[in-house]
Amino acid sequence: FGVHVASSLKQINFENVLILDAGATPEAVLDDILEYKPSHLIIVDTIDANRKPGDLIIARFEDLLDEVAVSTHRLPLTLLVKYLRLMGFDGEVILVGVQPRDLSFGETLTPEVEEAIHVVTDLLRIVLSTKPYE
Repeated sequence: FGVHVASSLKQINFENVLILDAGATPEAVLDDILEYKPSHLIIVDTIDANRKPGDLIIARFEDLLDEVAVSTHRLPLTLLVKYLRLMGFDGEVILVGVQPRDLSFGETLTPEVEEAIHVVTDLLRIVLSTKPYE
Protein backbone atom coordinates (compact mmCIF):
# COMPACT_ATOMS: atom_id res chain seq x y z
CA PHE A 1 0.00 0.00 0.00
CA GLY A 2 2.57 2.56 1.13
CA VAL A 3 5.01 1.72 -1.66
CA HIS A 4 2.30 2.27 -4.27
CA VAL A 5 1.29 5.63 -2.80
CA ALA A 6 4.95 6.71 -2.55
CA SER A 7 5.62 5.66 -6.13
CA SER A 8 2.73 7.78 -7.41
CA LEU A 9 3.65 10.79 -5.29
CA LYS A 10 7.30 10.67 -6.38
CA GLN A 11 6.11 11.60 -9.87
CA ILE A 12 5.07 15.03 -8.56
CA ASN A 13 7.54 17.81 -7.81
CA PHE A 14 6.42 19.04 -4.38
CA GLU A 15 8.08 21.99 -2.69
CA ASN A 16 9.82 21.12 0.60
CA VAL A 17 8.53 17.55 0.62
CA LEU A 18 10.63 14.40 0.75
CA ILE A 19 8.91 11.20 -0.39
CA LEU A 20 10.58 8.02 0.84
CA ASP A 21 9.65 4.49 -0.15
CA ALA A 22 10.50 2.44 2.91
CA GLY A 23 9.12 -0.78 1.47
CA ALA A 24 9.17 -3.65 3.94
CA THR A 25 12.08 -2.14 5.90
CA PRO A 26 11.13 1.30 7.23
CA GLU A 27 14.21 1.25 9.46
CA ALA A 28 16.27 1.76 6.28
CA VAL A 29 15.04 5.35 5.90
CA LEU A 30 15.45 6.56 9.49
CA ASP A 31 18.69 8.39 8.75
CA ASP A 32 17.08 10.10 5.74
CA ILE A 33 14.24 11.33 7.94
CA LEU A 34 16.60 12.62 10.63
CA GLU A 35 18.80 14.35 8.06
CA TYR A 36 15.85 16.05 6.31
CA LYS A 37 14.37 17.24 9.64
CA PRO A 38 10.75 17.48 8.49
CA SER A 39 8.10 19.30 10.48
CA HIS A 40 5.72 16.42 9.68
CA LEU A 41 6.20 12.74 8.99
CA ILE A 42 3.37 10.96 7.21
CA ILE A 43 3.55 7.18 7.44
CA VAL A 44 1.43 5.38 4.85
CA ASP A 45 0.98 1.69 5.60
CA THR A 46 -1.41 -1.19 6.06
CA ILE A 47 -2.60 -1.53 9.63
CA ASP A 48 -4.77 -3.95 11.53
CA ALA A 49 -7.52 -1.88 13.10
CA ASN A 50 -10.21 -4.58 13.09
CA ARG A 51 -12.16 -2.68 10.46
CA LYS A 52 -13.59 -3.58 7.08
CA PRO A 53 -11.06 -4.17 4.29
CA GLY A 54 -10.34 -0.88 2.56
CA ASP A 55 -11.28 1.32 5.52
CA LEU A 56 -8.90 4.24 5.93
CA ILE A 57 -7.54 5.43 9.25
CA ILE A 58 -5.92 8.87 9.38
CA ALA A 59 -4.74 10.15 12.74
CA ARG A 60 -1.83 11.35 14.81
CA PHE A 61 0.39 8.33 15.33
CA GLU A 62 0.47 8.65 19.11
CA ASP A 63 -3.34 8.74 19.26
CA LEU A 64 -3.56 5.31 17.66
CA LEU A 65 -1.09 3.37 19.76
CA ASP A 66 -3.72 1.75 21.96
CA GLU A 67 -6.27 1.16 19.21
CA VAL A 68 -4.53 -0.57 16.33
CA ALA A 69 -1.69 -2.94 15.64
CA VAL A 70 0.32 -0.37 13.74
CA SER A 71 2.89 -2.71 12.29
CA THR A 72 3.11 -5.10 9.42
CA HIS A 73 6.92 -5.06 9.54
CA ARG A 74 9.62 -6.96 11.41
CA LEU A 75 10.32 -3.90 13.53
CA PRO A 76 7.12 -2.31 14.83
CA LEU A 77 6.44 1.22 13.63
CA THR A 78 6.01 2.23 17.27
CA LEU A 79 9.65 1.31 17.91
CA LEU A 80 10.79 3.24 14.84
CA VAL A 81 8.91 6.37 15.92
CA LYS A 82 10.35 6.05 19.44
CA TYR A 83 13.83 5.85 17.91
CA LEU A 84 13.20 8.99 15.86
CA ARG A 85 12.03 10.78 19.02
CA LEU A 86 15.13 9.67 20.94
CA MET A 87 17.30 10.97 18.10
CA GLY A 88 15.69 14.41 18.34
CA PHE A 89 12.85 14.30 15.83
CA ASP A 90 10.11 16.48 17.27
CA GLY A 91 7.79 16.80 14.28
CA GLU A 92 4.21 15.67 14.03
CA VAL A 93 3.77 12.01 13.04
CA ILE A 94 0.63 11.19 11.08
CA LEU A 95 -0.43 7.68 10.17
CA VAL A 96 -2.44 7.07 7.03
CA GLY A 97 -3.44 3.45 7.18
CA VAL A 98 -5.67 1.07 5.32
CA GLN A 99 -7.25 -2.06 6.69
CA PRO A 100 -6.28 -4.94 4.38
CA ARG A 101 -8.28 -8.10 3.97
CA ASP A 102 -5.16 -10.15 4.70
CA LEU A 103 -1.99 -8.98 6.47
CA SER A 104 0.16 -11.81 5.11
CA PHE A 105 3.36 -10.64 3.46
CA GLY A 106 3.32 -10.78 -0.31
CA GLU A 107 -0.43 -10.91 -0.74
CA THR A 108 -1.72 -9.35 -3.94
CA LEU A 109 -3.62 -6.10 -3.71
CA THR A 110 -7.32 -6.50 -3.15
CA PRO A 111 -9.79 -4.18 -4.91
CA GLU A 112 -10.42 -2.42 -1.58
CA VAL A 113 -6.74 -1.64 -1.08
CA GLU A 114 -6.31 -0.62 -4.73
CA GLU A 115 -9.14 1.88 -4.30
CA ALA A 116 -7.56 3.15 -1.08
CA ILE A 117 -4.28 3.72 -2.94
CA HIS A 118 -6.05 6.06 -5.36
CA VAL A 119 -7.94 7.88 -2.61
CA VAL A 120 -4.86 8.40 -0.42
CA THR A 121 -2.67 9.41 -3.36
CA ASP A 122 -5.22 12.03 -4.45
CA LEU A 123 -5.66 13.28 -0.88
CA LEU A 124 -1.93 13.59 -0.23
CA ARG A 125 -1.37 15.21 -3.62
CA ILE A 126 -3.79 17.96 -2.61
CA VAL A 127 -2.48 18.31 0.96
CA LEU A 128 1.19 18.33 -0.04
CA SER A 129 0.57 20.85 -2.83
CA THR A 130 -1.17 23.31 -0.53
CA LYS A 131 1.00 26.06 0.89
CA PRO A 132 0.59 26.53 4.64
CA TYR A 133 -0.74 29.82 5.93
CA GLU A 134 1.97 32.16 7.15
